[in-house]
Amino acid sequence: MFHMMEASFKGGSTRAIPGTQAIQRVLSLLRAFPEESPKRSLTELSEAAGLNKATAHRMLSVLEREGFVYRSSETGEFQLGSELIVLGAKALRAMDIRAAARLELLALARSTSENSTLEILDKAEVLILDEERGRGLLVLATEIGTRWPAHATATGKVLLADSAIGLPETREGLSAITKHTIVSWDKWNSTLAEVLDQGYATNIEELEYGYASIAAPVRNQQGRTMAAISVGGSIERVTADRIPTLAKAVQEAASRVSEQLGYRKAMEE
Repeated sequence: MFHMMEASFKGGSTRAIPGTQAIQRVLSLLRAFPEESPKRSLTELSEAAGLNKATAHRMLSVLEREGFVYRSSETGEFQLGSELIVLGAKALRAMDIRAAARLELLALARSTSENSTLEILDKAEVLILDEERGRGLLVLATEIGTRWPAHATATGKVLLADSAIGLPETREGLSAITKHTIVSWDKWNSTLAEVLDQGYATNIEELEYGYASIAAPVRNQQGRTMAAISVGGSIERVTADRIPTLAKAVQEAASRVSEQLGYRKAMEE
């Protein structure tokens, strides 16, 4: 049923590995989603992966059932699914991103007196990988591993603004955490456009009353946003006239972490 690949082991002996061809076909389908075209039809995917449509459809059906791809009920097009974000989040936690950001988080907390965090996207939530407490009296009840709704956070806006996979749109709109939370899709989409344009995001009492934060993207070698760094504190300290200064500090810290991870801005220009 499956192609048998001969693998060499010590001593010159060989052993057949069943299922190799099926795995290669699945991987070829997942790799057939280029960044510039995140949504593709069955025909496009089968051609890009070098598979016939029947085989591609069968494998995509399994991937869809497991959450690794999503198929639009309206267009029939496929896109990468949320389970890949989960796997990506696990991979990020195994990388040196926390080590790369550790000193920057500490420096931010000390220089601003506000809380600093390193966060990644996990489905429709942000996950705190690391944090450093500031000297302010008001702090969110967080710790490493805490999750928040992505749409109600500055880090979530940053991560979703540069993500090929957005939040699943519903007729009900986004859930309100406070009266300041963005709940309409029109407002959400325009906000993400602003985040991409200015290079940082803000959260003013959208997650917690009395709390505000600013976040900037951490990019990998390919220039994709893989995490976000934020600073946050009481709205009495994180005021409108202070946001530009804090935003600059966060952006510079995130840029230095990005450089440690191999990102070079000149590569995109």
